Amino acid sequence: MACVNVVLAGTGSAINPMRGQVSVILDLGGTPLVVDVGCNAPRVAESLGYKLDEVEFYVVTHTHYDHLCGLPMVAFMKTFRSREPKLNVYTTISGSWYVERLLELVLAGESVGYKIQGVGPGVNINVGDVTLRFIEADHTIEALGVIVKYSGLKIIISGDTRPTRVYKEEARGSHLAIHEATLPSNMASEARRTGHSTVGEALEQVVEADQAVLYHITTWSENEALEVTRVNRKVLVPLDGTMLRIC
Repeated sequence: MACVNVVLAGTGSAINPMRGQVSVILDLGGTPLVVDVGCNAPRVAESLGYKLDEVEFYVVTHTHYDHLCGLPMVAFMKTFRSREPKLNVYTTISGSWYVERLLELVLAGESVGYKIQGVGPGVNINVGDVTLRFIEADHTIEALGVIVKYSGLKIIISGDTRPTRVYKEEARGSHLAIHEATLPSNMASEARRTGHSTVGEALEQVVEADQAVLYHITTWSENEALEVTRVNRKVLVPLDGTMLRIC
């Protein structure tokens, strides 16, 4: 079985001054896939040897700005350095128009190719030896989670969401489950209102995965999330720039 390098290029929410906005890079046998692109992700990635302007495939789980604010910078970098390969971005059906307009604005008059594809839950995309399957997410706007399968390995990433039945079922037995943990358990009503999960809810979602990561951390949820890692060694709350190897 091959291995996957997982780079947490951003682990925070939009309003966490100590962490960059979320971004996950999956190095799948030398073919990188980026799931969400926080503002600091291009810088963090490059410090670890990944030039995002040379990456072909991106997933934007939803079009809240903190999940794609690094994508225009990636496109802009391509105008100077890496015009190939073409940017291929998979996002929600309703969000595809927004992403297209954003890249049009950045790349006006520049010969950088890109393709935006809107997808919904249940859609499967084959990218070489990698299969992407999109699942429902429960957020304040149309949003998706994504399951990545490669060489017998299964990784599931939630994006921003309330707890869902489909995520919990798919996380069972996954080699790695990454789930948002935006708020502490004593802010459950605020989590419901804002379409997010508490630390306790996130833990329930990932409990049956082989290994789990909690991300989209806020200053409110950080202490509780870190306490979980002291009790459950399968759960990690990594810092920006952390690299995991999943085999």
